Amino acid sequence: MVFWLALQGVLGLLLISIVGYVLAAKGWFDDHAIIMMPRLITCVALPPYLFYTVSHSFQREQLLHMIVSSLFPLLSMLVTFALAWVLARLFRVKEGRRGLFCAGMSASNTMYIGLPVNLALFGEEALPFVLLYFFANTVFFWTVGNYAISHDKVELRAGASLWSNARHILSPPMIGMLSGAALVIFSLRLPRFLESCAQYLGNMTTPLALIFIGVSLYKMDLRHLHIDRDLVLGIVGKLVLAPLVLAVMLAYCLPDVPDLMRKVFIIQAGLPSILQTALMSAYYDTDPQYGALMVTLTTLLSTLTIPLAMTLVSL
Repeated sequence: MVFWLALQGVLGLLLISIVGYVLAAKGWFDDHAIIMMPRLITCVALPPYLFYTVSHSFQREQLLHMIVSSLFPLLSMLVTFALAWVLARLFRVKEGRRGLFCAGMSASNTMYIGLPVNLALFGEEALPFVLLYFFANTVFFWTVGNYAISHDKVELRAGASLWSNARHILSPPMIGMLSGAALVIFSLRLPRFLESCAQYLGNMTTPLALIFIGVSLYKMDLRHLHIDRDLVLGIVGKLVLAPLVLAVMLAYCLPDVPDLMRKVFIIQAGLPSILQTALMSAYYDTDPQYGALMVTLTTLLSTLTIPLAMTLVSL
């Protein structure tokens, strides 16, 4: 039963990626489209998606509580990121993908896979903990993760000014999320037509991102695909090491945490890499092939690791 629930959580996403792969095979996307799609998603679809999600998922008191309560899962992601950076140095992960490697290992697909999987496994009682982890995951990726991926590109890293570094952190998606949080904190609402516009634009994010991943996979020519050590290390780190880090931190730092919170957090930490790792690697032109493979393979393998994690946390 657990296996089937996990499988359903990812099959729909994989099918949309297959649509992108087939369309690319039919010649629908030229090189200009490959450059345009990440920009469209990052600058047009993602900011209103994060704005609408944050402004409609939390009440003011709940959001203020989330800011404090998200410190622990945020800390666990920072620890995982630091560990990933050590592994990248130790195993000599290729220059130009180290930030992507670390971000992909630390940040999870908490909404599109995490939300339905956790609700199916634990019921509606899990929703507050899912949103708590989602909030921390979003803050982490659009600050530390986005910054690390942008600095994989030497041209963006070399001689970067303070303003340039701040601009990479205050990216359009991050501004969208902060704008949504500001509306909630100050108890403000936009006119309904603007909210509808943000919702419609935001709804493009997931299908466009998955189609782009499918297109990227086709451009790689999977017939000659080589699974290198960097990719294997990233997959094992995301699906095995990341939830293990969180489980150990919970055991030693928060031994009295509610059992349901513990289970949800561990499942969330072991989810596939967040879709935006592939998007941002393409947006900054670092290593989009590695990003697309990281997202796709962790998503496929999560159909096995999620049931296993569920079994282990239930012992």
